[in-house]
Amino acid sequence: MSVKVEKISGCKIKLTFKIPAERFNQGLDQAFEKKVKDISVPGFRKGKLPRSMYNARFGEESLYSDAIDIVANEAFLQEIKKGKHNIVGNPELDLDFKTVGRDKPLHFTIEVEVWPDVELGQYKEIEVEKESTEVTDEDVEEYVNRILKQHAELEVVEGKPVENGFTAVFDFEGSVDGVPFEGGKAENYSLEIGSGQFIPGFEDQMIGMNLEEEKVLHVTFPTNYHAENLAGKEAEFKVVVHELKQRIIPELTDEFVKDELEIKDVNTKEEYLSFVRETLLSEKTEASNNKFLDDVVTKVLENAKVDLPESLVEEEIERQVKQIENQAKRYGLTVDLLLQYSGLENLESYKKTIRPSAEIAVKQRAVFLEIAKVEKFKVSAKDYKNEIKTIMSEMNISEEEAMKRFPKDSITPYLLMEKAKNLIKETANMK
Repeated sequence: MSVKVEKISGCKIKLTFKIPAERFNQGLDQAFEKKVKDISVPGFRKGKLPRSMYNARFGEESLYSDAIDIVANEAFLQEIKKGKHNIVGNPELDLDFKTVGRDKPLHFTIEVEVWPDVELGQYKEIEVEKESTEVTDEDVEEYVNRILKQHAELEVVEGKPVENGFTAVFDFEGSVDGVPFEGGKAENYSLEIGSGQFIPGFEDQMIGMNLEEEKVLHVTFPTNYHAENLAGKEAEFKVVVHELKQRIIPELTDEFVKDELEIKDVNTKEEYLSFVRETLLSEKTEASNNKFLDDVVTKVLENAKVDLPESLVEEEIERQVKQIENQAKRYGLTVDLLLQYSGLENLESYKKTIRPSAEIAVKQRAVFLEIAKVEKFKVSAKDYKNEIKTIMSEMNISEEEAMKRFPKDSITPYLLMEKAKNLIKETANMK
């Protein structure tokens, strides 16, 4: 057997095989032994039909396909066992059937995706800007106001018309061309005016209405309204306001902090303001560090050149699909229904949406492993043991179970990638 290897791209090779005629003849014999077991012919026991009678009845050409599979698979596996090719995709066989026959050498080619060649650019001392972690007085005030609003209570308003920010309790009945439509009627409905929950113009026209006043509002449904029979239609709503409520936001006092917030070791207004500042600083620091690392990694990937194997991209897409399938199962929903809640039509649209992130994930894996190779990183027994401890803690399983489920070989690539990521991060510079 002879094999010629040709590089088609950075992630694909073409193997051209020439199999001696003797080996293909053996393949025909193997194909016959396999096929004759299932053949029943009158006058012969099942599986005992002579080869000459088989050829006369079915033609030796009927064995070609099985013989090719046997011989080609054997040849491909022998080539792979040499360890020269890191196969990541399914092989695609091509041959001219007109050249196939007994006593003839078998010629065929196999194209297959392999682990990609990576041309690294700069990956050390990458310069990026780091976001500020300064916490301003305005940041603290905004945070506190948000918390206070969450503890606000509604109180009935007397002697005032509808205003923005008031919660109105009202009846409404809608119609299009004088005909009421389904879902267009409700009694004692509560709505915070100015929240934008209703059709554009609806809430604005309620401003200034007094209690028990009846008013007809004129609105137009958006063209992209979810009910197609109403989309773009002009409508009238008869509205009667029965009650108005106002959100009363509490003041930040020592009593409020102690009685309502119940934060450990925080009992006064001043202690709470310090707590908020520390919380915001922690959040901003974490966000800044995460963005810094993301920006550094993005630059490293931009600096590298990689042909992405489609099989690896598809594998990553399927991994993410599996996650969404498990999530849907936990919620007791179909995958399509869960995706629709996220604004996606179906699983196919989801796959298109996540393809760019899948490509980035594959490229990052290839680049990080290449960095680990160039830097000659190794995964020591200590590295593995530390990772097992982390797995035990995160999954709440025993050491024996962790090592069984995650043998060293299976997580070595991940640990090498982590070493590469740490190198990138530690050598990066802030502008």
